[in-house]
Amino acid sequence: MLDLCCTATACLVKVRTLLRNSYSRLMPPRHGRHRLDLGTAVKIFQILPRRMRFSRIRASSVELCVSEWVGGSRFRDQTTVFAEAGSDPLVDVAVHRWQPAERGVSWQTALEIRREAARRGCDLIIVQQHIATAARIARFNSNIPVILSTHNYVERAATTFPRTLRNLLVQQRLRRLGGITLISEATRQDFAENWPGVQIPRAVVSNGFDFSAWQPRAQRDRLILVVGRATEEKGLLEAAQGIATFLADHADWKAALVLSEAERNPAYSQAIRAALAPCAERAELLSGIPYAEVRSLSERSAIAIVPSKWNEPFGRTALEAHAGGAALISSGTGGLREISGESAVYLRSVNGPAIDEALRDLSADEDLRQSLARSGADRVRNLFRISGPSGSSEAVPSICERLDRFCENVVARSHGFPPREEGGSP
Repeated sequence: MLDLCCTATACLVKVRTLLRNSYSRLMPPRHGRHRLDLGTAVKIFQILPRRMRFSRIRASSVELCVSEWVGGSRFRDQTTVFAEAGSDPLVDVAVHRWQPAERGVSWQTALEIRREAARRGCDLIIVQQHIATAARIARFNSNIPVILSTHNYVERAATTFPRTLRNLLVQQRLRRLGGITLISEATRQDFAENWPGVQIPRAVVSNGFDFSAWQPRAQRDRLILVVGRATEEKGLLEAAQGIATFLADHADWKAALVLSEAERNPAYSQAIRAALAPCAERAELLSGIPYAEVRSLSERSAIAIVPSKWNEPFGRTALEAHAGGAALISSGTGGLREISGESAVYLRSVNGPAIDEALRDLSADEDLRQSLARSGADRVRNLFRISGPSGSSEAVPSICERLDRFCENVVARSHGFPPREEGGSP
């Protein structure tokens, strides 16, 4: 078995060497990196994955995150977002549009970025989400540091042969990077436990909001709001079952369930609809609505539910609920407790009866609802503001301050300078 493992590994190395030599003949000369003055702004390329257009219509959570990070950055005017051809961008920044790409052509992406770096100048490349693409871009642009920006758990190291061979490839790809950002402390801890041999700079850079755009209503509608992808792991069916039971005994309450990607899981979406059928006149099922409408629902709903059954990497919907001023019922999995702290009612389990019970308790206690709404709104405005000073006496840096400083440190390291401050290291 050991001989087979060694032979397979040797074959992989030979194939990768042949590919690297072939790619090198396609590469244009190395340009794009200029002498860095650490007192000046950093020129950044933000690279979005395939099928992402950085447009106002049907923007994904990744695109929304990037728009917020770029929009609040000190380096906004020096940032170029690379995205597929689309309509008006989410935020007014430089956007490089390219044609939709097929799978397996990340080397073409890397070459185009190399050409644009030579033309525009670039100090740092940030690649969203995809390890293989980030590593390929780093190989083709070895004179520019590359940060991988993750929005989920980094894939876990395999423990069984022959999948363990892939660990070598993933580890090699990760080591090629100048740094990595993790969306929550939960994902950072998971990364450290799964890839102890990868010692690259890292930082937690979570979702954040410009809270000036949020206007929570003082007088709340007796409305229960649930927002999420139409997948079993999000617990939306259990939420629908609990809501239906609750509404049967509470005629003065209504509910709105907002599904995304409902068309990708029609059977599950239909099961949710069937669960709500007994109370269909007071339980609205929505799909594909603009983000502005989701925000408006958050700003007037009395209660929001985030019933995720899996370990959420972060849980943007919980942040939205607090931002809008709703009292939150949460499963508390993964990164959800990082968002809410003590400002939520946590489910004892994710099922219909537990959700019904939590709704009955919270609906009957208006003082508790108002207390949770206030403390949750204050908490996220302190910890998750995208930019600007904190309204709290605690000196908590904004999301963009953390990201900007991490970017500066990664660039400094690539030039042989020490980082400006501690942080962002393994």
